[in-house]
Amino acid sequence: MFRNMLIFCIFFSIIIAASNVTARQGIWTSAEELAGKPMEGPAWEAVLSAANNASPNAASVSDQDSNNNAEILAAGIVYARTGESKYRDKVVVACEKLANAGKPDDRTLAWARETGAYAMAADLVGYKTSEFELWLRNMAENYVATDDRTLLGMFKKRPNNWGTQGFGSLCAIYAFLQDTVRLNEVRNYWIQSVVGPKPDELTYGDDLSWHVDTNNLRLINPKGAVKQGLNIDGIIPDDMRRGTSFKNPPEHTGYAWETLQGIVMGARILERCGMPIWAVADSAIYRAFYAIQVRWENQFGGWKAEGDDLWMLPFLDAAYGTNWSDGQPERVWEHGKNTGWPYVICNNNTDIKETGGTLTPDIFDLKQNYPNPFNPTTCISYTLSGSCHVKLTVFDIQGQMISVLVDQNQNPGDYNFFWQARSLTGQNLPTGFYFCRLQAGHFSDTIKTILMK
Repeated sequence: MFRNMLIFCIFFSIIIAASNVTARQGIWTSAEELAGKPMEGPAWEAVLSAANNASPNAASVSDQDSNNNAEILAAGIVYARTGESKYRDKVVVACEKLANAGKPDDRTLAWARETGAYAMAADLVGYKTSEFELWLRNMAENYVATDDRTLLGMFKKRPNNWGTQGFGSLCAIYAFLQDTVRLNEVRNYWIQSVVGPKPDELTYGDDLSWHVDTNNLRLINPKGAVKQGLNIDGIIPDDMRRGTSFKNPPEHTGYAWETLQGIVMGARILERCGMPIWAVADSAIYRAFYAIQVRWENQFGGWKAEGDDLWMLPFLDAAYGTNWSDGQPERVWEHGKNTGWPYVICNNNTDIKETGGTLTPDIFDLKQNYPNPFNPTTCISYTLSGSCHVKLTVFDIQGQMISVLVDQNQNPGDYNFFWQARSLTGQNLPTGFYFCRLQAGHFSDTIKTILMK
C-alpha cells in the first residue's frame, strides 16, 4: 500500500515538474513552436520585414510611440525560426544598451508600452545576464518615473490603458525573471480588479458614469450590464470616461482599444505560464472585445479594430474560436504599441492555405490540454479543417460520461474551450484522471488529463 502511494506521489511530482518546465519555456513563443511554421505569406513577411528594419542602437523605453521594441521582438522571432545570428545580434545589442543606460526618462506609460517586448526578445534568443535581469527588476519595482511612480505602482493604481499596458510588461518581466510569486501577485491583482471588490490601491476619478454600479467599481463591466438602455457589458469604464462621460449613443475613443493591447499581452503570457485568465469573470476579455468589435460596430459603426489594434484579433480567434481576423487587411499580421506578430500562432502544418488573410490548417486535431495537471481550469484546444458537427465530452476513469462541453455545428478554425472541472449537474469534480473526447465529423480522438486539488 505504502509502496503504491509512493509511486503515485513520484508520478505526480514528475508531471508537475514537467508542467512547470513547459510553463517557463517561451514567454511569447519558442524555437520549438516556430519550427515548421511557414516562411512565406503575409504573417512571415510582416515579421521578417520588421526584423530587418530593427535598429538595436535605437533601443529605448522612454518614447511611448517607438516601434523599435516590437521590431526587436520580431528579430528575436526570426532568429528563433531561422537561426541566423544577425538577428540574435540585434537583440543582444539592444538589451545591452538598455541595461547599460540604467534608469530611463519619461512616464510609466512609456515604460509600460516599451519594456516587455525587449524581455520577450531576450528570452527568444537566450540572452540572460545578471545586468539585464537587474535592469528588468529595477524597471518593474525600483525606478521611479517622471510621474512619481514605479511601473508596478502605476499598474496597481491606474484602471485604464496605463495600468493594462503595465500589466502586459510586468507579466513579461516576471516571466523572464521566473519570479512566479510576483507574476501570480500581478495576475491576482488584475483578476480582483475585474471580479471585485476593487483593490484598495486602484484609483478611479470622479467621473464614474460608465460604471453600471458605482458602489462596485470594475475594470471591465460585468456580464449583462445595461445603463439607460445602452448595453455596456464588457465596456472598460475608465477608458470610455477618458473619451467623454456616458452618452447614448457612445462617442468613439481610441483608449478603448489601447487598453486591450496590454490585457491581451498579459493574458497570452500568463496562459503560457500555466496561469490562464481568458475565462475569468464570464470571459471578461472576450466580452470586452465583443462589446466594441461586434455589438457597437453593428449598432453605431466606427468601433471595430483598425490600424495598430488589428494584431490582437488573431490572438482572440485562437483564444475563443472567433473569426474576427478573417478578411482583415494585412496589418492584422503586424504589431501594436507593445507587442504583436500573430505569426507565432500560425499552425505548424506545412499544408497551410491562405484564405482571406487568415491561415487555415488542412487538418483535424485535438491538442493536449494546458495546463496539465490543472486546478480548477484547463484549456482544451482543437482544430477543424471543415464545417461539421462537433461533440466534445469528458469521461471519468470508469468510462462514464460526466460532462458535455460542446455539441453543435462549427466552422473551420482553431477553437479553445476552458473547462472548469464541473459535471453535467454543475458539481465540482474530485482529484483524478479524466478523458476528453473530440468527435468532429469522421474524426475522433481522446486525450487524458489530470485534475489535482
